[in-house]
Amino acid sequence: MDRDRQGEREPLLQPQTDGHVDGGDSEAGGGCVQTTNRKALPIIILAITIMFIFNVGNQFITSPQVRIYEDIICRKYYDSHGERLYPVGEPIPEEKCKIAPVESELALIRGLEPVFDAIPSLLAAIPMGMLADNPKVGRKPVILAALLGSMAQLVWTTAVTWFSDTLPLRLVWTGSFFLITGGSEVTNAILYTMIIDITTPSELASTFFMMQLVGGWLPLLFGPPVTSAMMIKKGNWLPVFIGIFLSFTGFVLLCFAPETMHIRNRHPKDSTSEDVNHAASSSTSSAAVTVETFETSSDAGPMNQKLRARAKERIREFIESSSFVFHSPHLIILICSLMMNTVTAMRAMEMVLYYASARYNISIAKVNLLNTVNAAVSISILSALPLASAFLTGKLGFSSQRKDLLIAKVSVMLYAIGWAGVGFAPTLACAIAALVIITFGSGFGGSVRSLAASYVEPHHQARLASFTAIMIALGNFVGAPALAGLYRLGLSMGDSRWYGLPFLGLASVFVIISSALWLVLRLPEDGEPVIEDDTSSENIN
Repeated sequence: MDRDRQGEREPLLQPQTDGHVDGGDSEAGGGCVQTTNRKALPIIILAITIMFIFNVGNQFITSPQVRIYEDIICRKYYDSHGERLYPVGEPIPEEKCKIAPVESELALIRGLEPVFDAIPSLLAAIPMGMLADNPKVGRKPVILAALLGSMAQLVWTTAVTWFSDTLPLRLVWTGSFFLITGGSEVTNAILYTMIIDITTPSELASTFFMMQLVGGWLPLLFGPPVTSAMMIKKGNWLPVFIGIFLSFTGFVLLCFAPETMHIRNRHPKDSTSEDVNHAASSSTSSAAVTVETFETSSDAGPMNQKLRARAKERIREFIESSSFVFHSPHLIILICSLMMNTVTAMRAMEMVLYYASARYNISIAKVNLLNTVNAAVSISILSALPLASAFLTGKLGFSSQRKDLLIAKVSVMLYAIGWAGVGFAPTLACAIAALVIITFGSGFGGSVRSLAASYVEPHHQARLASFTAIMIALGNFVGAPALAGLYRLGLSMGDSRWYGLPFLGLASVFVIISSALWLVLRLPEDGEPVIEDDTSSENIN
């Protein structure tokens, strides 16, 4: 659930004084807004708490899991080569595993995991997005189902590694089957849709940044030192089991979250209640028909063909109705930027673990402490961003969109410089300095996500989020094996200076994105039209 967000000094949800009246209430606008705020603030706090718990759990799992993988591969390597230097039950020193065959297999397994994860995620994103937009289902059941699948995969992966003496390690790839309910991409998409449901447009970026600051970076600050200490003193398995427990705790908390779709329909920033309800009905009619079809059909024979045909038809209609995204090349640029940002956050930062461990010959437990350094810098940056935001909007007169765009432009340049530095770094100190430069771009994801939301109407946000989830899954599908392939290529060259090849590739991609943001992107306030209903409806008819 990690994304880049920024906190603001002012209250998270400010009282509205523009005189808008809730479409379903007879009270004055101010009273309605206060009611909405009282509903929204606890949900936002709960969402941030859940993000914090899941990300702490992830910190307890990731590094020990990488080390467990490496140890399993290392033992099988020495056993298969007839070198009985380390009998069964005797641990293999970690430094003996920093050899090209072991690191290459580790990169392959970790690199292809996202590819297999992406297949069910891509298949699930469209129907799960339809269900999330369906008033009869809503957001909450969809995100719970997606999370349940992710936790089932985690349990399966742990079981495979625990019984690695009898089960091949590559069997962890089959755990992707459990992501048929959506996985992390759908979870993130629906979570941010729920926040969009209850947050006014003017407060969206600050809410996203606050989520990243508290829910994303604080776990990175406290998790790695505790995890590394456990790995050194207690071994690799204890932090993994603690991480699994925390994941289940977060799931239980999410069960208490309310449905936000109906809060969205009463949002004072929307148009009238009638317009919103009509639009929501139009955007979810295909899902509603599909659900009703499955509910009313109990015959197994010829009806199955009808059900499959109807399901295919509804998915086709969803794809056509989601084609509104392609009417704005500027929106496509932003979605591609989010895709690469996710690949960086989820894959490249993990690759730094075994890259730095192999290149600079230090343990994974110690390399894991780099995450704390990054988190400390990121929290400092994210804490300073509200001051920069206030200066840009208050002193310099920047609009919210222009402020977000400037933050995104500067951040992506820092990404390009930082990843190039990681790839070329001759020493660990240089690599740390380059990673610090990368963390100075911590506001990138939150700004881009806020900008993307400004290009579409509020009732299209769930479909935009689903489309973004598909693109992120595609990014993992392509980006993760590409990074792994470049790393394996660097290993095969026999010179540690080539180990940083995947990070040089990342830097090149961010140079392209930076050029697009600086030279091509236009904002809605500059004349780029907001995508409305008639745009998508034309494609359906």
